[in-house]
Amino acid sequence: MSAPRAVLVTGHMVDLPDRASPRFPQDQVPRVTAEVRDVLRAWQVGPGSTVVCGGARGADLIVAEEARARGAHVVLCLALPREDFVRRSVDIPGTDWAERFDRVAAAAEVRVLDGVDGGAPDDVFARANAWMVEVARRLDPHPHAVVVWDGRRGDGPGGTADMVALLGLGAPDPRVRVIDPTPGHREAPVTRGAGRPPTPGRR
Repeated sequence: MSAPRAVLVTGHMVDLPDRASPRFPQDQVPRVTAEVRDVLRAWQVGPGSTVVCGGARGADLIVAEEARARGAHVVLCLALPREDFVRRSVDIPGTDWAERFDRVAAAAEVRVLDGVDGGAPDDVFARANAWMVEVARRLDPHPHAVVVWDGRRGDGPGGTADMVALLGLGAPDPRVRVIDPTPGHREAPVTRGAGRPPTPGRR
């Protein structure tokens, strides 16, 4: 197997402490990180690979960190200007997610979606998803993908379910790995119809 030219990342953010229904709790970060590490090793991701992700806490930063450790190039596609993005999609007071973002960004190629500002509506995240798919497909028409997702509809437009629909995931594909971040689950291959949500969702 040759190393993939492009790896697209989509997945849930780590839950805020007051989230009513846990989806990606902080205590699942070590397990998800270990599974991401195994996937990147199996795919031989390295200096010839580019990882495209949105930069949010959780799935994006975990994969970006592990990819950088293997020498891959990382492209962060921010849906909002950096300070607004960090406040909305990265930082949780009392955690190190903002610091982790800064370390990844310092070693990555950082791009910001055109035509947005701090007051951008929620659909900016849907636009960012489409943009990331385009960036990855410019590198490779059939990119690999790491999907950290519980398989359910999300909280609004522009989330993981939205990205799954954009990717058109269908039959089992060795280029796609789905990792469920909820407690008691492990990575699983994509199966036909398993992840095609009826409506878009938020991360």
